[in-house]
Amino acid sequence: MPAYNDFEPAQSQMETERQREESTWRDLARFLRPDNVSFNVTDRRERDGADDPFDSTPLYALDDFAGGMFVKSINPAERWCALGIEDEDLAEFRPVKKWLWDYTSKIFASLNPGYDNFYLSAPAWFADMAAFGNGFLWQEEMVGAGKIMSNARPIGENYKLVDGNGDTIALHRKFRLNGRQAEVEFGGRGPHMRNDEEATFIHAVARNEGYVPGMLGPRGKRWRSCVVSPDKRDFYQERAGYNELPCHELQWNMRSGRAWATGPGHNALADMRGLDEAARSTIIGIQFEAEPMMWSENEDIMTMADVIPGNMVYGAALQGGRPPVAPIKRGENPQLALAYIQQLQMAVKKAFRFGLTDILAARPQMTAEEVMGYKADELKLLAPNLIRVYRGVGGFIARRANIIGRIPGMIAPPPPELEGHAISPKFVSPFTKAQKSERAQGIMGWVNVKAGFASASGNPMWMDDVDIDGVSSVLHDAMTGEPSVKLDPRDVTKIRENRAAAQQQQSQLEQASMASEVDATMAHAEQARTLSRTRKAS
Repeated sequence: MPAYNDFEPAQSQMETERQREESTWRDLARFLRPDNVSFNVTDRRERDGADDPFDSTPLYALDDFAGGMFVKSINPAERWCALGIEDEDLAEFRPVKKWLWDYTSKIFASLNPGYDNFYLSAPAWFADMAAFGNGFLWQEEMVGAGKIMSNARPIGENYKLVDGNGDTIALHRKFRLNGRQAEVEFGGRGPHMRNDEEATFIHAVARNEGYVPGMLGPRGKRWRSCVVSPDKRDFYQERAGYNELPCHELQWNMRSGRAWATGPGHNALADMRGLDEAARSTIIGIQFEAEPMMWSENEDIMTMADVIPGNMVYGAALQGGRPPVAPIKRGENPQLALAYIQQLQMAVKKAFRFGLTDILAARPQMTAEEVMGYKADELKLLAPNLIRVYRGVGGFIARRANIIGRIPGMIAPPPPELEGHAISPKFVSPFTKAQKSERAQGIMGWVNVKAGFASASGNPMWMDDVDIDGVSSVLHDAMTGEPSVKLDPRDVTKIRENRAAAQQQQSQLEQASMASEVDATMAHAEQARTLSRTRKAS
């Protein structure tokens, strides 16, 4: 029996489920992703500009959305995630904190564009989520090559099945290869094909029903993996499988009973259609205004060849004094249409999160305090959206951590205190960072005010209720979080004990010195009195 027969029912089910979405996706792709208008690997439609929209506002809005998400969620200039544990007290223990910090640093090093395409692929990942509600990023370990491949795959290549909770249980990637590409992809073990022959292949990944923990080989993997072909139905290549799902999904608005989510593009679709039609009509109206149709009694008076700037037309006035040639006016006042277009443009921008730059452009006279207030409000509005992003990025980081952890010598042995504690990615949103910074500034202001009162009044009691360790911890967490610059509390206690002992010893020495001086002074005084009595007696 052909190998593909075992996978054909699942593929048919996935295609049927996805066909419910594809008509809407095509409309969205025209406005937002014009290079991805085909959702069938056998239908290669290239962008020729014939059906491009008449207004580029949706494209700009999508780019702003993807760029904003990139900067605020996975900014390469920041430590946008960290490995952590649920026990917050243990996480602050210096050996544990330093080990987790170093492990996270290894993850960030592996994302370097010289080794991985993650930062290059992430904008397309975010853009697909915004346009279609779903984005797919595949992460594959290139065994033997010393690299990890991260590529955003077009939504048209991906098919999936979900369980009752909406979690993916099977994922198929459908793609086409020619004979030369198949030879490289399958290491010489692919189907027989001519070099210029093309065939469709399906990379099938699904939960491993025969999973046996700890077993070597594919049965010891949680996810089974293989490649089959509907064109070469006898072809079958089993792969090693995965401990974690290699495809990481971003989903915007999940729907009950549906495998595919919706995104901001779905909300803006009606406005984008209206904007496109209004822009088309307005462009035509402006063309008629610039080059109006001419009304002439007959072609002997004027032809199209005579419609030249600066040209003159000769002829007697018609009855009623009308000129022999007159333009036919259409849409002499486009202001209403332009106002409507502007309204639709703002609606499209709002669907993709109204940006701070738009507010600043509209109100250039804003003070610095108002700008900071708007930034805080923007971060508050952005925080719920970042949760959607972190759900997919969290799976990516967890898989990357496991891949790095399996490389011998890459990660130092964990502290014994971590035994039995699950390690998972933790994300700090820009809003949380802003809150920490604001909290640190408030604490510093409070301490400085109390120090000023203590200095002005000469009363040190103003500083009695200030916990310097607490202040230091808050400032460290808000400013850096780097564990190597802050000592363990036990080390701090030892330093203070040694300092107190040294101060006590110094105090004792000073007291002994003062006592010696007093004794010497009294001895000199007694000697002086003795000499005085002796002189008097003599």
